Formats: sequence, structure tokens, C-alpha cells
Amino acid sequence: MVDIIIDSNVRRRRSRRLLSEKKKAAALFRVWHGVREMIQEAERLGDSELVHFLAVTQLLIEERAAANGGAGIAAFDGIDTSLPN
Repeated sequence: MVDIIIDSNVRRRRSRRLLSEKKKAAALFRVWHGVREMIQEAERLGDSELVHFLAVTQLLIEERAAANGGAGIAAFDGIDTSLPN
């Protein structure tokens, strides 16, 4: 017989501190680039539904960056955010 002992005081997750605006913008920018790479891979595979889903996701990330204020928008200034359709 196996006994499972659970310690209720153990913290399993990091504390959920709020990110600063600069860190939030940087995180959104990293996610945006990750989605951009997934779009390129989906295009290479020829999966148009996945490309569409990821493009919508990318637009939502851009909207979130714009909603967060100037810090998020500045990260997207130097890159081409248009997608070939």
C-alpha cells in the first residue's frame, strides 16, 4: 500500500506579482514573435486554418499591447505587422 502525504503549506506556484508595464510589453513582444514563427511554420505546412487562427491570435496580442499604452506600442514600431493573405 502506498501512502500519499500532502503538506498543505507547500507553495507549488510562483507568487503572482503584477508585472511592470515595461515587463508586460516585453512579454507580449516575445509572445508575438513566437506566434509569428508558428504562422511561418503553419504556412510551410500548408495549413490555412491554423494560419488564420494564429493570425487572429497575433492581432489580439497587438491589440493588448496597444491597450497597455505607449510601452507596448513602442515595441512594435520597427517591425512589419502586416501578414500576407
